[in-house]
Amino acid sequence: MDRNRPKSMLVTSEMMQKGKIPLLFTGGACNIQSLTGPIRNPGRDPLTAWLDAQGWSYYDPQIHPSTHGREYVWGIDGPEEKRARKLAQLRVYEITADTIAAVSVMEIMDDARVGRHSIVWFNGGQTFAPPGLGDLDQLVKNKALQQQIGEMAYQHLLAYLKAGRQIRHELPLMLAECPHIVFVNSFDELQKAITILIPKLIKTSVTL
Repeated sequence: MDRNRPKSMLVTSEMMQKGKIPLLFTGGACNIQSLTGPIRNPGRDPLTAWLDAQGWSYYDPQIHPSTHGREYVWGIDGPEEKRARKLAQLRVYEITADTIAAVSVMEIMDDARVGRHSIVWFNGGQTFAPPGLGDLDQLVKNKALQQQIGEMAYQHLLAYLKAGRQIRHELPLMLAECPHIVFVNSFDELQKAITILIPKLIKTSVTL
């Protein structure tokens, strides 16, 4: 055991069932679909390591054996994920190029609707480029794939990439004037935003 390694501040679903409430909810991009099945998206690992070092607790809904010791269990993790997103002081949504982010965008819009404080972190996610397809410009030029899968399937893939790109374009425009949603484009910006917001949110919750 590494004694110099900060204590994990991860709040699991089982801990939430016993009454523990996380300070942050670290949502957004989850497992990436590969040829061998879903693999854990590593983008949030630096964030959780930094939160451990700060001593700030968090709920990470990207449940995986490498971080939680088990796979996602819908009957346990589904309800607790919703509670964590609702009860945490601050929500962080990681948007990457690998996943379409449709559910995350709905969660962000819901937070904006009810006034929950959230950070949208574009971790290379301004572009939507799922593994095996690339971005829209690359797919448009992929005539070999078009011929291989047929015109209808190819047009559906184009629509899929267009939807992912449009989501990323429209979200900041729709929420430009929302005081509760902050957009950041780098890990440094994310750290600064969390460092500024957390003390304010803790102070507000204590005085309520």
